Amino acid sequence: MRQFAGVIIAFILLLVMLKGYPKLFKGKKAPLGPVLFVTGLIIAVISGLSMGTMVDSLVNIFTTFSTFQTLIVVVEIGILGNILKQYGILEKIVHALEKLVPSKKALVMIMPGIMGLLPVPGGAFLSAPFVDSIGTDLKMSGDQKTAVNLYFRHFSMFVLPYNTTMLTIGSILPAVNIYLVMGLCLPFVAVLLGGAYLFYVKAAPSVKVEGAGLSMGALKDVLWYLSPIYMALVFNTVFGLDMYVSILICILLTFFMIGKDKSQYIATIVKGFGLDTVLMLVGVYYMQNIVKSLDVVMASVGSVLVGQSIIGFMVIVPLVGLAFGLSTGLSLVPMGILLPFVAAMDLPAMTQTVYAIYILLWSFLGYYFSPFHLCQLLSIKYMGCETKSVYRQHVKMMPFLCIASVAIFVMYNMVLL
Repeated sequence: MRQFAGVIIAFILLLVMLKGYPKLFKGKKAPLGPVLFVTGLIIAVISGLSMGTMVDSLVNIFTTFSTFQTLIVVVEIGILGNILKQYGILEKIVHALEKLVPSKKALVMIMPGIMGLLPVPGGAFLSAPFVDSIGTDLKMSGDQKTAVNLYFRHFSMFVLPYNTTMLTIGSILPAVNIYLVMGLCLPFVAVLLGGAYLFYVKAAPSVKVEGAGLSMGALKDVLWYLSPIYMALVFNTVFGLDMYVSILICILLTFFMIGKDKSQYIATIVKGFGLDTVLMLVGVYYMQNIVKSLDVVMASVGSVLVGQSIIGFMVIVPLVGLAFGLSTGLSLVPMGILLPFVAAMDLPAMTQTVYAIYILLWSFLGYYFSPFHLCQLLSIKYMGCETKSVYRQHVKMMPFLCIASVAIFVMYNMVLL
């Protein structure tokens, strides 16, 4: 009972810290990394874990190669994103696409998707100006433009191996093939993008982009300026390089595409170091390691999650994913809670894969629809619309995404397991 009490009290205090911090510090957003770290400490202290276990839970983050590699990749992605932003490479991609794509309907969907290839916190703010401008030409309202900016950006969470969600699955479940997870997530991606098109884009008037059409020069520019993003996949899949090595090579590649003025290149790299994101991951991993040390909790919850009946798993995962995703605005928190239980069970790799996908989908839904979702907050601010009007747009998609999550899990259990 003591361990369960520790978990319950700690997560209640987590919500108190997230809600209370802005009130105490004049509207400043709570630092997620330290808050999650403190949550882990509270769990450990109330549960009666030894000081050695608390220290080991922190040290293991940096001595376990898979988790340390994840931290390196997150730092590299922040650096790469800052280089592409500061040197106008993203804008060059956009301008080249405007010469290639003749339909503004297509452009308004492609732009956030391109920006979504850089998984940085609040990245929807990068694509917001383009969606706002094109969406205005398409007679879209502010809440419709916000929905378009969000839905067509976030599909990348399921198709990029260097996204933090995929990296987290790989670090906690090393037997799971991340590329297989990505492939099996495609039906959900199809529902996500297909639904967004039907609800938010299809009814818009067709508007042509003047002068657009097949241009070898524009195509060459798109391929060249996108190369730091897609070549990471090539180096990783074709040449078998670790992801952190692949992205490092891509960072070096940008040196040759930024023009002659390279005086601020090192400074741009330093500014791209995303300390907040790293600390957030450290907090998630620390809390995860602490929870894994709770033998009573792991045994009890594990028997329910992965017992003889799959119903318990199908019910608990949505409850945890939605509860902690909605309350924190993070997908990594529910993933960090649920995935260790799967890792502790003696399950075949394919079973772990299917269970990880189900956890990923519900953690995503909790995070995506959270009122604390940073991309949503920034998009609403830029588009100048009301939060309640954006949620009226979300309501159209919610049931389809929830049904798709359950249907995909049931289908894979029938076909793959």
